[in-house]
Amino acid sequence: MSTIKKILKPAIQRFYQHKAKTKLSELRNINSQNTNKIADSIYATLKNNLNHDEKKWIDKIEQKRKSLNVSKDPVLISDFGAGDANDTRTNNEMNSGVLIKKTIGEVCQTASKPYFWSLLLFKLIREFKPEISIELGTCLGISGAYQAAAMTLNGKGKLVSLEGAESLATLSVEHFRQLGLDNTSVVQGKFQDILTSVLEKNHPVDFAFIDGHHDEQATISYFEQFIPYLSDKSIIVFDDISWSNGMRQAWEKIENNKNVKIALDLRAIGICMFDKDLKNKHKFRITMY
Repeated sequence: MSTIKKILKPAIQRFYQHKAKTKLSELRNINSQNTNKIADSIYATLKNNLNHDEKKWIDKIEQKRKSLNVSKDPVLISDFGAGDANDTRTNNEMNSGVLIKKTIGEVCQTASKPYFWSLLLFKLIREFKPEISIELGTCLGISGAYQAAAMTLNGKGKLVSLEGAESLATLSVEHFRQLGLDNTSVVQGKFQDILTSVLEKNHPVDFAFIDGHHDEQATISYFEQFIPYLSDKSIIVFDDISWSNGMRQAWEKIENNKNVKIALDLRAIGICMFDKDLKNKHKFRITMY
């Protein structure tokens, strides 16, 4: 980062935070308990507001991230996703899986959710207190650890996380164990093969985080699979909605779905709320930073 960018960065962040707070006020004006919870979660994330117990858990997870970031241990991954944003993988390649050899450090630095967005997941779960949360894309377990830690502090809830790569699924199980998070289970397999059976065994779903297989049609398909298994007031968070043109198109179709009552486009992620008590649809665009 250049010297000028370093100097300007705090001012730019303050500018976007001010705009975000204005949008959050509009969200609160809907006068729904659940929209207030979303607004509170986003605001707490922007301000990095943590109580003592929250900070203790997050410091523990971030220490684990730090150790993974520098790991030179090799890991062979069967990648069933769309690859990088510039890749043009065929459906056959995604179905068969592409073998990739990386170090654990490379995987953690490039594929694990950054602190800011992990904290938002944490805060959403602290506010909504879900009984059942489903995650698509375990990776090394960082984002899952944030969700599971929030459930631990809530005193309720379990996380079921799906991972296509057997090597990553094995590692994430060990990382959850090391962190002392026993309210998690990892199911290994291609999402299209195992999602329905996972939903049939774990519903109604109160919270979901869809992070993996960044393909337009696949993302829409997973969303549609979730709908019959959702609770009356549920949340689905979609990762990387601006990752490619296809993901933007997927998000636009999802946010316009008749079942979605609140849709928040945060540029990097999208949040959908399902609430049968809300008669009208509300859509927001909020640039976080």
